[in-house]
Formats: sequence, structure tokens, C-alpha cells
Amino acid sequence: MAKRRGVEEEEGLDSLLDTMFNVVGILIIVLVVVQLGMQESVKQIANSMQIDPLALEKLIKDLEEAQKDKLKVEKELKDLNPDEQDLEMLIQRLQSESVAKEAILKSQQGELQKAIIAQKDALEMAKKADENKEKREKLSSELNSALEEIAKLEATLDDTPERAQLAAKVVTLPDPRPAPDGIKEAAFLLTGNQVYPIVDEPARASARKRAEYQAERGVRKYIKDPKEGIDAEKFVEDFNERPMSDDWFRMEMYAAGRDPRLRFTPKEDAGFKIDEVTSPRSRFRRLLSTVDPSKFYFKFIVMPDSYEAYVETRHVTDEMGYLAGWTPVDANWQYTTWVGGKVKFGPEPPPPDPNAPKPAPKPAGPKPNVLD
Repeated sequence: MAKRRGVEEEEGLDSLLDTMFNVVGILIIVLVVVQLGMQESVKQIANSMQIDPLALEKLIKDLEEAQKDKLKVEKELKDLNPDEQDLEMLIQRLQSESVAKEAILKSQQGELQKAIIAQKDALEMAKKADENKEKREKLSSELNSALEEIAKLEATLDDTPERAQLAAKVVTLPDPRPAPDGIKEAAFLLTGNQVYPIVDEPARASARKRAEYQAERGVRKYIKDPKEGIDAEKFVEDFNERPMSDDWFRMEMYAAGRDPRLRFTPKEDAGFKIDEVTSPRSRFRRLLSTVDPSKFYFKFIVMPDSYEAYVETRHVTDEMGYLAGWTPVDANWQYTTWVGGKVKFGPEPPPPDPNAPKPAPKPAGPKPNVLD
């Protein structure tokens, strides 16, 4: 862009110089013509035999006028014929003016671009302002609805009579320690704020007896290949057609590797509720009175929804002189136990290597802390 402008400026200067020299040439031609005219007039006078005074006076005046014109033309020629220094200064001035105009043009272009960007930003901000306006109106509506709901709840709270303050509950701090030697565990599951006694030994014995009888009667059904052993899936499916149960749980069999196990599921509303636990003449207290505190301690397995029932139950057992401990579990936990007996699923494992070194007996570890 700058190169093109330089060329245009040089062409402009050439045009200016051409014009100046054309004017000078015309003036020179005029001067020559005037001089030639004067010489011709003098010759005519000299050759004329008769001299007219008026004509002579007129010729003198014309000569003076021609002389004045000559001086004027010479002055104009001098003014129009600048020297090289003046011409260089003129070119520099014109170039400076061209650079200044180019800078002004670039500045104007920059200002125009800034104005276009500012206009786009303004349009974008206006669009966002419209969107924010809709959001503000929506939030304002939701806020008004929330305030109305709060006002309704406050009015309801004002109309609600005050509840009597419950008595403080005393909870002892845990003191983890092992159970005394020779004492056994009696487990309780606490779920749904109810207490379920876990009496698993009779259930295991009954399941063991049924499983051995089923395996003996169904050898051909469950053992297609003696090397593969009992088909666990078919055996468990047939066993659970008649689910086992007691007063508090339903039991189902499942396979854990080669061994059958029982899964205990609490019956709905079959456990001891809090009011039964705390009542002095409840079934729960009568059940506890059948347990010898010198032979058994209580283990409470507590689900997340049953801490209140656990606190009340511990008050009762502590009052009756029983040792106890507790284990918190998550909401998906289920109580399971081994069946035992002769029934095994799948193929027999390879016999142990009689030449393999026997592992060293592990030292007896510390007794677990089951009481608190």
C-alpha cells in the first residue's frame, strides 16, 4: 500500500513539473513574438520615408508596454523556475504530508474497527441482558413462591402446640474388651427399629438334615457326571422351593464355592418393637430371662435405621446384668451362616501332596474385643 502511494506521489510531482515548464515555455514564446514584432516595427519605420509623429509616439508607447511585459514575464519566469533546493524541499514537504495523511487514515481505520467491535459487544451484552432478565424474573417468581411457603409453614408452626420435652437418655461410653473365657455369643439383629433374635443353630441343623436327605434321594438328578459332583444351581433351586423359617426370619440356601450357606431375611414387623423392649412385663424381657448371663453375652448387629432401638435395648440388658457389645453395619448387610454336613457342590479338589512340607502353626492371636 505504501509503495503504491509513493508511485502516485511521484506521478503527481511529474504532472506539476510538466505544468510549470509548459507555462514557462508559453511565456518565452510570447516574449519572442513581442520582440520580433518590435523589430519589425522599427524596420518599417526606418524604411519609411515619412515619419508620422503620432505613429512614432504610439510606437514608443508600445515599446514601453512591451518592455514592461518583458520585465513582468521575466519575473514570472523567475518565480516559476525554482532552484533544485526549493524543489527538493517541496518534494519532502509533499512526502511528509502524504505520510501524515496515511497515518491519519490508519488511525481512522483503527477507530472504525474499534467502533465495530464495540457495537458487536454492545449487541452481545444486550442479548445477555435479555437472557438475564428472564432468569431474574424466573428466580424472582421462585423466591416469591418460597417466601409464601415459608410464611405458610411459619403460620402452621405458630398454630402447632409445643411438644413435651423428652427425658434425657443416658448412654455409657464404650469400653472395648474381650469376652470372658468359656462364654458364648447370642446375636440380635436390629433393623427397622426392631430387635430380631438370631437363633441359627436349630436352623443349621434342620438345613443340614434336609440337604443330606435331598442329596441322597436325588443322586441321579443332581450328579450327571461323578467327576463334576452335585449341580449346585439345581440343588439350591429345589431346596428353596420349601423355604425355611422361624418366628423372626425366613432362610434361603445359596452356594458359596462348594459349601451350602443360609441367608436370613427378617420378617416384616416380626421383631420386638421399642415399647415391647422397655416394658417390664414384655415378651422380650421374658426371652432374656431364659439366657444364663454367666454362659452367654449379647452381640447386637445394628442397621443404620435402628440406633434408637439399640440404645433402649442396651439399657434393658445392662439393667438385667448381661455383658454386651455391638457392631454397626450398612443398610445392605444380611446375616448368613454355614450349613455344614456332608453335602458339597462341584468336583472334588485334588488330594493334598503328602510330601509337601506342613506349614508352621500360627501363634494364637489376642482375643477380639467383643464387649463394650
